[in-house]
Amino acid sequence: QGESGTGKELLARYIHAHSRRGSGPFVAVNCAALPEGLLESELFGHERGAFTGAIGNKPGKFELAHTGSILLDEISEMPLALQAKLLRVLQEREVDRVGGKKPLPIDIRVLSTTNRDLREMIRAGTFREDLFYRLNVVPVRLFPLRERVDDIEPLARSFFVKQGYPQAQLTPDAVTHLKNNSWRGNVRELFNVLERAAIVADGGAIEPAHLWLEEVMGVEEHLCPERAAVTAQAHDEIPSIAAPDASVSVREMEEQLIFKTLKKVNDNRTQAAKMLGISVRTLRNKLKQYRQKECQREL
Repeated sequence: QGESGTGKELLARYIHAHSRRGSGPFVAVNCAALPEGLLESELFGHERGAFTGAIGNKPGKFELAHTGSILLDEISEMPLALQAKLLRVLQEREVDRVGGKKPLPIDIRVLSTTNRDLREMIRAGTFREDLFYRLNVVPVRLFPLRERVDDIEPLARSFFVKQGYPQAQLTPDAVTHLKNNSWRGNVRELFNVLERAAIVADGGAIEPAHLWLEEVMGVEEHLCPERAAVTAQAHDEIPSIAAPDASVSVREMEEQLIFKTLKKVNDNRTQAAKMLGISVRTLRNKLKQYRQKECQREL
């Protein structure tokens, strides 16, 4: 259990990888991302002709996770009808496909995550108490990143290696800036900030100037007061942001960041905007400004 973005899936993958089932499959299902009808088919599978469009047999996620682990992400969003079916899977260790005639045995570990209070949901009648006790064997609470800031450095090191920036490293001042943030988006937000910083720093030493680019990109409304204070202080101290090769203005650095990001995602504007933390419309407007500026230079 933990807030959104605290790294619940990362922990689940770690548990799986360091268990006796580590050589087996790891299957993750986001219960909040699919409507009830589709979620049932995804989890339990279906037989040919079970419903319109079921043109063949399809194994569900439980079957695909056989001998391994399945993660039911945001279990709190699972409809009550499917909760009853899940309870039977946990009790009997077998799964019934939609339209199937006989149950199929499975050997899996079930991991589940939520960002809500399941006990409150039980009292409200929106989560089954018997399912809760079936799942709540070894409960783990993940605290928000703002309450475990000492995890930032090891998380950053792991992230840089995984994302292909083995030479990237945070300077002490950068670490201080990161620790002073409130991290409303938790680990997910941290990884977005690190990704952008690594791009700007060309995979080298990351200074405070490479961080907090949301404010530069014109999305200050996403910053909490504490974070805004940190970014404002950083920009007061650094009137021009130092790029790896030369001293450039904030706007030039913004332009550099945008084009580096577009190059990284093969000019996919939607993906670039998401990585930069801005809307596609904002990105489009900025690119238009850059083109106009380039035309003026040529005149």
